[in-house]
Amino acid sequence: MHINIPVTEEVQDSLGARFVLYSVHLEGILLFKVRYSDLHLWDEQLHRVFGNLLPTFPPKYFLAMTNSMAEERRLQLEQYLQQLVSDPVISNSEIFIDFIKKLQMETFKMPTVDLILKVYLPDGTQIKVDALTMDTAEQVLKSALYKIGLSRELMEYFSLFITHREYNGDITVVKQIADFELPFITIWNMDGETFQIDIRKCYMNPATDAMLMGCTTAIHLLYVQAVQEFTMNWSRPTDEQRQKLQHLLEAHDEVKFLHLIQEVESYGHVQLRPCTSNYPEPGTSVTVSVGYVDTHCCFQTSNGNQEILQLRTSAVTCWNVQMCQSDTEDAGVDSKHHLEFTFEYNQGETKQCITLRTDQAFLLSTCLKKILFEQPVVGTKEAMEIQVERKTIFSKKFNQKHKPSGDHGKEVLLSKTMDNVVFDGFTDINL
Repeated sequence: MHINIPVTEEVQDSLGARFVLYSVHLEGILLFKVRYSDLHLWDEQLHRVFGNLLPTFPPKYFLAMTNSMAEERRLQLEQYLQQLVSDPVISNSEIFIDFIKKLQMETFKMPTVDLILKVYLPDGTQIKVDALTMDTAEQVLKSALYKIGLSRELMEYFSLFITHREYNGDITVVKQIADFELPFITIWNMDGETFQIDIRKCYMNPATDAMLMGCTTAIHLLYVQAVQEFTMNWSRPTDEQRQKLQHLLEAHDEVKFLHLIQEVESYGHVQLRPCTSNYPEPGTSVTVSVGYVDTHCCFQTSNGNQEILQLRTSAVTCWNVQMCQSDTEDAGVDSKHHLEFTFEYNQGETKQCITLRTDQAFLLSTCLKKILFEQPVVGTKEAMEIQVERKTIFSKKFNQKHKPSGDHGKEVLLSKTMDNVVFDGFTDINL
């Protein structure tokens, strides 16, 4: 998740005192507005629960702040909040969620009332959820999935997303709703009636589908999303595959459709709206789709030619999302800023850099983060198991060879010392 504070404003309270209000955005959308003093009080409460696990909170200034000091505090608060939401232990805690809920409700002056929240499946099926304005995304998702009969054990593979329906009926994924967000406020704050809350799978690795194939409801959720992406040409089947998929679609054979589409190129990719790039020349139109294995960029050059860049996602070495001042002077433009996504990748022995100008920059960054998070899981687990096994063997051999003849306290101390040696540098030890 990406937290930033792009806007601050100086306001006056009822007693005439002036203070700075920080507009905190999550994935580019306003989450809440807050004072420094409220965050400072919250940090003290968090410290009583989490202690040294917390990041450093920006210090108080006892003299009037200069512009540079104010900017430094804004950046420090941004970094502090980013570290909080990045820590699952903290961001899933009751004290964290309650405070964020309170700020969202206060920022948008939203009363706590009962409502029926409409949640959609990718095929347009509408699920009506009895909810409160202050219900979190996690609560709404659980209620919606319970209504359609999904096993509780499989809920972690799905999430709520904000999507936008284009004029041609296609959908654009805007953002994944964080568990602690209030979906009603998020959708209520979106400009226009073409935004909606959808249930979609929240992982990037297509192989994860196999873990859900034992549940009829999960199969249906995967199927309706796969059909939607197939009809919008997010995947690139061969002519033969397309004919077979179309036949299975007409036959409503969900299982066989899913098995076949998993073999299709770019299945599981997230496709962005057409945007502009500085490659191969500034202002070039480009369509980007990002997937677990590869990222596909289709550039439309000024002379009408098409250039395809298909690179392994693992070749992307770093990326950055930046909010930039708009280069237009048109007074009719609502926003004075635009988002840029810059990524660097390996091409042979050289590094290349491309900048995309897209309002889905945060979504693209989130997809890449998910891929990085999902890819090393198996390898890391195996490495840890090997490490623990080697550590146990070495500790036994060492203790047998160097078991002290003194008291028990020395033996414990020796064992702790060996734990440190083996864990920190076991690869250098010849077993």
